[in-house]
Amino acid sequence: MANDRKVDPKEGRKTHSSNEGAADRARVEKVADAFRNRYGREPECWVRAPGRVDAMGSHTDYNGGFVLTVPIDRDTWLVAARREDHQVHLSSLNIEGDGQFDCRDVLAERLSGWQIYVQAVAQLLVEDGYPLTGCDVMVHGTLPIGSGLSSSASLEAAVTVLFSQLGGFQLDPVDMALLCQRAENKIVGVNCGVLDQYSVILGEADSLLLLDCRDLKHSYAALPADILPVICNTCTPRSLSNSAYGERRESCMTGVRQIQAQGRDIETLRDLSVADFAEVSAQLDPVVARRCQFVVEENQRVFDLAQAFENDDRAAIGQLCRDSFMGARDLYEITVPNMEAMFAAASESPGVIGVRQAGAGFGGCLVAFVERDKVAAFERECARRYQQRSSIAPEIYAVAAAPGAGRLVAARQSAEKAFATA
Repeated sequence: MANDRKVDPKEGRKTHSSNEGAADRARVEKVADAFRNRYGREPECWVRAPGRVDAMGSHTDYNGGFVLTVPIDRDTWLVAARREDHQVHLSSLNIEGDGQFDCRDVLAERLSGWQIYVQAVAQLLVEDGYPLTGCDVMVHGTLPIGSGLSSSASLEAAVTVLFSQLGGFQLDPVDMALLCQRAENKIVGVNCGVLDQYSVILGEADSLLLLDCRDLKHSYAALPADILPVICNTCTPRSLSNSAYGERRESCMTGVRQIQAQGRDIETLRDLSVADFAEVSAQLDPVVARRCQFVVEENQRVFDLAQAFENDDRAAIGQLCRDSFMGARDLYEITVPNMEAMFAAASESPGVIGVRQAGAGFGGCLVAFVERDKVAAFERECARRYQQRSSIAPEIYAVAAAPGAGRLVAARQSAEKAFATA
């Protein structure tokens, strides 16, 4: 049975800590200036949370399965200063809309757009007994919204870190991920799994994160130094709430019930190996069978890809990524024409090792694994080929594996120094 597979947790969980790497000075000054112009004072707290991209494991998280993911250095920054009252004032440097709410009655006036994610986290913190501090907040992100790079989870994680810093309390990283997931489920209304939140909170620099979504155990695997993930944004945004995400999830639950009716003792599709599924698939509804087949095979590909990276087996990396995309297209049916155009363009471009869908599908991004010394050529050629096929100018850019959510002390110090010498 597939449930014999285990993720060996790294000894000790990653603690919530500072990310003290050198901050981009231009970005620091831009964000600090925006905060001063909006609120008329200096920011006192800087936090960040990365986005993330699937290396392997689409739609396995809510099936209690396994995911191999890469937290990336495209991220969300929150810059804030405490207020004497109970008000939280929200503004963004690159997303439209200001808003505010009262910490004593967070949802008295429900906000919309990106601001509801802030409210959602705040409400769950209050319900769990954590103290909220009024504050002025400026948001700046480098993640494209609605493209499968977990911009929502990145914002949720950054908000949680911010309130914990201002309020003087700490959350266990796994508890933080679960709180952010509950906020998105309960308040925002998206029935997501825990993958996105876990990835952006517990990631480590230069590493892949292998997550067991049932037991919430994880391990880390090194990404070869001469391979870079490259984000291939189709510039075809998706809306997860309005997509067929819920239908796919229901098909998987139906499949579990139909398999249980055959006498199989399973909780989720994660409990089936590929061979197990072959024995029960003929008695499933045909559409349900296709959905379940993809998830069962995708779970196996997670382990196979982790092993392929460890062995630096580039042929295996390429084949596994291709199999994943074809399954997403033919079995789970979550691709759209522009995703298929991007897959073809990336597959034909210099230096590509493998390419597959990122996130939930229905638009958004693909991820390619590319030889480091050929990234520039890949970016140029992939963009050209995609635009020929789609008449849309894409966004193609390499990313690095980044640490999880935390403070940006280096950014704060840089901003204070810049202000002092201005």
